[in-house]
Amino acid sequence: PLAERLRRALDDALDTVRWVAGFDFPDVDLDHDLLALHRPDRYAIEDGQIRSSTGSSFAAAQFPDHVVEHQVPHSTALYARLDGRRYLTGPLARYTLNSAQLSETAQQSAHAAGLGTQCRNPFRSIVVRAVETVYAVEEALRLIAGYERPGRPGTEVAARAATGHGVSEAPRGLLYHRYELGDDGLIRSAVIVPPTSQNQAAVEHDLRTLIAGHLELSDADLTSLCERVIRNYDPCISCATHFLDLTIDRG
Repeated sequence: PLAERLRRALDDALDTVRWVAGFDFPDVDLDHDLLALHRPDRYAIEDGQIRSSTGSSFAAAQFPDHVVEHQVPHSTALYARLDGRRYLTGPLARYTLNSAQLSETAQQSAHAAGLGTQCRNPFRSIVVRAVETVYAVEEALRLIAGYERPGRPGTEVAARAATGHGVSEAPRGLLYHRYELGDDGLIRSAVIVPPTSQNQAAVEHDLRTLIAGHLELSDADLTSLCERVIRNYDPCISCATHFLDLTIDRG
């Protein structure tokens, strides 16, 4: 029954790609380094090697060696840097580094929507997300078709002291977890680095750049542009369409 619903959802997902591809997009290209998971055999979601657009590649356990969070004077949010530089994670990074690993249907829909093998226009991230939805539906159908009920629903594991690292692709981008456990199985320490902190510096940089290039707009139009910029990267920022309070000094 779920597979039947998903087959109908695939048609809806393809229609969504065609719909969003017709939106009006500003002509913008990013120069940020990009970071995402990569697997040679499929579009990476729940695991893989961490890869950057500059060519570096490392395992989850090496994430703290490359990505460091820090505080800045003007914000209570943590910021992250990749080997000391600004970078971006999320749909643009995933697609640019992994478009060849998409399913054939998803690749065809991306091509029809005007996406090349890479996409660095943040305003077109909605098109990439729609293409990824096509892939997600197909992946769900693949998992259902290959499912075999296990003999047992779980595996017994004896507690021991250890440190574990994990990475996955949340819709907003790369998500890193590290947990240190004691012999009793209790967590001694935990570190979670979300996409928000990793993208924060890039979002602020792009806001400054776009505002400086569009000062001829009215206050209302400039506010709308800023809201779109933020939403491109992180729709989960608290009600991103309304949270922004923009004060413009045109003196």
